[in-house]
Amino acid sequence: MNIRYLIKNKVYLVLAVVFAVSCTKNFEEYNTHPYNPQDKNLTEAERLGTLIPTLISTMHFSQENRSQHTEQFVFGQYGGYFATTNNWNGTNFGTLNPALDWVEVPYKDVMAEFNSNYLKIKEVTNSTGYIYAWVNIIRVASMLRMLDTYGPIPYSKIGESNNDQVPFDSVEDVYKKMFSELDESLAVLNRFILGSTNYKNNPMAMYDGVYQGDFAKWVKFANSLKMRMAMRLSNVDATFASAKFLEAHQAGPIIANTDNAFIPTQDNPYLKASVEWGDLAISASLSSYMNGYADPRSSKYMTAISGGSYRGVRMGIQSINKTTFSNANSYSKPAFTKATPLLIFNASEVAFLRAEAALKGWLTGGDAVAKTYYEQGVTLSMSANNVTVGSYLTSTAVPAQYTSPNLSRSNISVPNRITVSWSDFSTSVNTKLEKIITQKWLANYPYGSESWADIRRTGFPQIYPALDNLSSSSFIGSINNSYGRMVRRLTYPQSLYRTNNDLVTSAISLLGGDDAGSTDLWWAKKN
Repeated sequence: MNIRYLIKNKVYLVLAVVFAVSCTKNFEEYNTHPYNPQDKNLTEAERLGTLIPTLISTMHFSQENRSQHTEQFVFGQYGGYFATTNNWNGTNFGTLNPALDWVEVPYKDVMAEFNSNYLKIKEVTNSTGYIYAWVNIIRVASMLRMLDTYGPIPYSKIGESNNDQVPFDSVEDVYKKMFSELDESLAVLNRFILGSTNYKNNPMAMYDGVYQGDFAKWVKFANSLKMRMAMRLSNVDATFASAKFLEAHQAGPIIANTDNAFIPTQDNPYLKASVEWGDLAISASLSSYMNGYADPRSSKYMTAISGGSYRGVRMGIQSINKTTFSNANSYSKPAFTKATPLLIFNASEVAFLRAEAALKGWLTGGDAVAKTYYEQGVTLSMSANNVTVGSYLTSTAVPAQYTSPNLSRSNISVPNRITVSWSDFSTSVNTKLEKIITQKWLANYPYGSESWADIRRTGFPQIYPALDNLSSSSFIGSINNSYGRMVRRLTYPQSLYRTNNDLVTSAISLLGGDDAGSTDLWWAKKN
């Protein structure tokens, strides 16, 4: 059972809610229906409230099919966490030749459904009030993933037309628009919190599977999101990026694990895909790093194989044998239970963002401050996973060599054998950056969309390229299958060409390259 089903039905079991259109206070005084109202008694606003869990779900899909097509096939593999073990008639994201219709799925599942529901809420709230501000934070978090996946998307003009002909915005313009929307939402939510004597007890709590209506935590989430976005732009607009980063840094992001953002689930989709379907395994990259580092989180992330060790699967094996590579005695699977929640933001990532900012000189204190935040990020992640850090922070061990018992040509080692200890190779700024991003990657498991973005922006961590590069025969175009490159974006859905050909052509001009998997997004281009 997923969160949307639970919350949709919960509306019939609690006091009814009133969907405020512009007020940011006095919600305690709103009238309510009696217990157990019938559908005919529910207001339009109450029905719209059930749309919010669907919006929240797009930040990390819990529904098994959407998770598989988006979180697992794309983000999980290109972010270095997972490898798929099903052949699917020879078309795979892992071998860089995905099926034509698969490339469309993330776009359709987010853009169409999210914006349809978002526009209903926007209309009811008249684009004002704390609920609209909250929903806009969710919108930015969800649309950011699509922007970073495809490039230019329809954004600023959504809802201004009654047909499908909505213009695309450039990646740069959408980022700037998103920052503006987050700032506006933060101002509204902060006023709402200050103007209420009991802001947590608000009528939206029942629809909020992340923070249960605690908008002070959503403020921290929004500030953290600003920091994530600002760092994304650090190579292309450092002045603007540093200013937005410092705003959020000073305003107060997520700094404690108690404020981490998760989407609850009662049927974890990674567990389902790996154990019930046999379609998913841990990546060889992840097992190499964690084995080499003797990482205390290993048992929390991966199931052990025979003998008690851990082994992933190399991404991109042509004609992979599902029976062989889904064997739990030989290859590790995600160590999730049915109730394991889905990560969307944690305090550890904020610490690593601050470490990188110090490394760039955005924060005062230089190397000493970068080291402090780096080690704080590691410690927070260990604590969040209920393990002790031990001597991990002083370790000079390197990622282990990967060896497969079934396919020797997939054996490989990480070329730059990065260590954990901050003091090791302390003279190299680039090495320090790699340490930060590598540990951030480990802490953000399994949130692959952010890790894929970091790989494209920095080249780190060094995840193993696809074993078999079949992109030359794929519609996404030939891919440079090397460390730090690989797939740079997904191509636009063919359905867009059929319905919006002129607009897609315009979007490609904004992209600055071909509609191909090898074209860099604006922020991924190095100075």
